[in-house]
Amino acid sequence: MEPTWQAAQARHKFSDLVDAAVDGEPQFIRRRDGREVVLVSREYYERTKPNLKGYLLNAGYAKEDAFDTAMRDIRSGPPLFSPRDATAEASRD
Repeated sequence: MEPTWQAAQARHKFSDLVDAAVDGEPQFIRRRDGREVVLVSREYYERTKPNLKGYLLNAGYAKEDAFDTAMRDIRSGPPLFSPRDATAEASRD
């Protein structure tokens, strides 16, 4: 487990905490009321921050359902309608 600092200790050793975070070691800081924060480097934050694409892919929305199956079957089969012939329509007018 990573080291947990009390808030008062963290204030006095802030530069050490920042150095450790920059070196890739997240630093946990706990207040007297039990609430905690984590100090990490910007590189780590940018690499691990959540984004919409990641959320949707990992939240179960990317699984194939009945609609996806039906659409795949329709797209893989013959066309439902024949393409319009623009020259034939022009000669009718």
